[in-house]
Amino acid sequence: MSFKITARTILHLGAELISSDSVALYELIKNAIDAKSRTGVDVKFEVVIRESDFASILASLDQEDSDITVDELKDELLQHLLPDAPELLREQFKATIAGARTIQSLVKHAKEAYRKCNRIVVADSGHGMSKIDLEDIYLTIGTTNRTNAVRQSVIEGNDKTKPPYLGEKGVGRLSVMRLGRMVRIETATKDDLLTNVLEIDWNRFEEAYDKPADSVKLAPIKGEPKSIGDSFTRIIISDLSASWSYERLSEIAKDQIAKMMDPFSWDERRRFPIKLSFNDEPVEQARTVAIDLLKSAHAQCTGELKFKGDKPSLTVEFKSGLYNADETVLTFDITDLHSMSGLKESGQPLSILRSLGPFNFEFYWFNRQRFRAVEGIGDREAVRALVKAWIGISLFRDGYRVLPYGDEGDDWLKLDRAALAATGYKLNTKQIIGRVRIGRITNSKLLDQTNRQGLTDCPEKTVLVQLLNEVITHWFHDYLVEASRAQKAGNALAYDTVKETGSVDSLERRTRESLKTIKRHYSGDAQLLQEVKDAFLEIKDAHARAVERIGTIEEEKERLTQLAGVGLMIEVIAHELTRATEATQKTLKNINRQLVDNDTAAAFRVLSQQIKVIQKRLQTLEPLSISARQRRSTLNLADIVTYVLDAHKDQFGRHRIGAGISQQSSHSKTAFIIEGHVVQILENLINNSVYWLDIESRAHASFEPRIKIVIEGDPPRIRYTDNGPGIPKSRVESVFEPFFSTKVTTATRRQGLGLYIARQNAEMLGGTLGLVDEGSIHPGRYNTFELELKEKVE
Repeated sequence: MSFKITARTILHLGAELISSDSVALYELIKNAIDAKSRTGVDVKFEVVIRESDFASILASLDQEDSDITVDELKDELLQHLLPDAPELLREQFKATIAGARTIQSLVKHAKEAYRKCNRIVVADSGHGMSKIDLEDIYLTIGTTNRTNAVRQSVIEGNDKTKPPYLGEKGVGRLSVMRLGRMVRIETATKDDLLTNVLEIDWNRFEEAYDKPADSVKLAPIKGEPKSIGDSFTRIIISDLSASWSYERLSEIAKDQIAKMMDPFSWDERRRFPIKLSFNDEPVEQARTVAIDLLKSAHAQCTGELKFKGDKPSLTVEFKSGLYNADETVLTFDITDLHSMSGLKESGQPLSILRSLGPFNFEFYWFNRQRFRAVEGIGDREAVRALVKAWIGISLFRDGYRVLPYGDEGDDWLKLDRAALAATGYKLNTKQIIGRVRIGRITNSKLLDQTNRQGLTDCPEKTVLVQLLNEVITHWFHDYLVEASRAQKAGNALAYDTVKETGSVDSLERRTRESLKTIKRHYSGDAQLLQEVKDAFLEIKDAHARAVERIGTIEEEKERLTQLAGVGLMIEVIAHELTRATEATQKTLKNINRQLVDNDTAAAFRVLSQQIKVIQKRLQTLEPLSISARQRRSTLNLADIVTYVLDAHKDQFGRHRIGAGISQQSSHSKTAFIIEGHVVQILENLINNSVYWLDIESRAHASFEPRIKIVIEGDPPRIRYTDNGPGIPKSRVESVFEPFFSTKVTTATRRQGLGLYIARQNAEMLGGTLGLVDEGSIHPGRYNTFELELKEKVE
């Protein structure tokens, strides 16, 4: 016993799996591509009367007061025949209804005429189908014929080749059901002597309804002879379901068919020819994005995820002509990607990056307020219209678009929500023209949903979306913000008030001389000349006020800088307050209230010192006051390090981290410090270590995380080392900048302040904090922080 399929199930499949007329056309064109058609595909719409007009005329007969005669109904039908319809079909329609003598007979003949004379013809010169192919493959919904071939290509794993077929699910043939209720297939292979013909009337499945699907008998037959050696397929869809016009087909051609093949590829010789026509009138498609448009983009971001062995790396390049910014290239290794991809947060294995596979992308950003004319395209409005036509980020697999990504309103990378919450530049789907390129063989886990509404949900899809979202909303966004700030700062520095004032004075002299000359030859009202002179004086006065304002701003520059510092300090304090709260919660949670031992005492000391640091920070925000004096003393560094490590003993245990302290000699090392600042530095370093050691542990099952702290003298130093992934050479200084972080950005996570605060604390102590010993654990990376302190008061 097995499932039984009813006839109506076939109809439901066609309605659900082929969601729109444009998707249906897309599938038919893909079939021609898979058939390796030598001359492309020719899609002809031959429409004698629109479905909407035909349905309206017949519906008018159902009105109670309808007293229309047969001749009047004929005239009504004939008046709605399209004048540009193929002449043969027009005459066939007329002949079919001509003999009707009653309303009932006319309606019957009119429906017959509509079924036969309105059609879509899809023709290609591909390898065709034999009679056996029609019986065993075409009439098998969900056939594995192509699937097996594609899977074999994936198994062989040659990433230099494309899969043998674009379609592999075996449901694309249901596209004809979406477009019309009848279909006739005429096809032949090069070895056939006769054409193979299959006719399907989908109305028969509606009539059978609850009967088994196989109760509707379908059988291919032999047709007319064909030329020796020719192969082809001709699909004739009739009894059309939708109302078609030249305008509607043009819209689909522009919005869907034009974007079917990668429009960023400008080599037309490699593009599959697609010819569309409506009643013999060609329908044009802009097959590529204008290269001049992309060159005029205000900024662009390109990148590629690639693998060296099984280790992934993501390289991203940014550039901006709008701000004349330097090109910036960033490289993210496997450790960065573990965090950026969201795998660390979700607890999923790093192997998902490898099963995702390589991909590349390019995004072109347009500031809609800064459009200008572009040679080869047109004026500002022409540029705006072209950007609107191509806006969106599409996904292309082996050069062909995955629907519906890139459609108007589609936000598959979740940019619009992020843009609403972001400050500065709003990088949303209305501003970016872009593409992401994947391959069926190289990205075998990224599969289409059967209804062609995007990729199926899987961990690899989630990682792809997360990485691209992070690149755009975090790194591309920050690049544009910094480029804009740098340009504004440069423009401000380049403005020379003395020089500009001299220019205005020179213009005034020239104006006076010109007015004198005009006055000698001008016999009109002298008041007009005086008004010109007064207007210039007003402009000069406005310039003088502007120069005075610039001077005032420069005088207040130091005060503004101090206010900016206060703003940043608020961020710092918020960070420290949150960290102290978290530390307090963890400390109280782990306290044994019935026994106060040394561990508990150490934990309370850490909490006490953090609260003192926060109190001192708050004092620095007292309006117009001098920062409260912070008391320093000579303290034993080993004691401080020991009780900080003791306070984290339980945390280290949960994460299997081994931590230890050592000194160069038996003599204790002291430094003239504020104890709380040293504690805060160590806390931030430990917090980072736990995060990245955890990532390394997830990536390597046999990894044993370690933290080692060495105390040295002359001058007093604390060298802090962990055996995590380390920091690449390119980020030795950037990691200490505020808000720099390669961790995934979220609405609640503190980002990029920890090491900045640590260095600030070190400098407040008169010391330094930096990275040392490149390559001591990993080649080209730093794993050791060195905190250098003062030994005594100066």
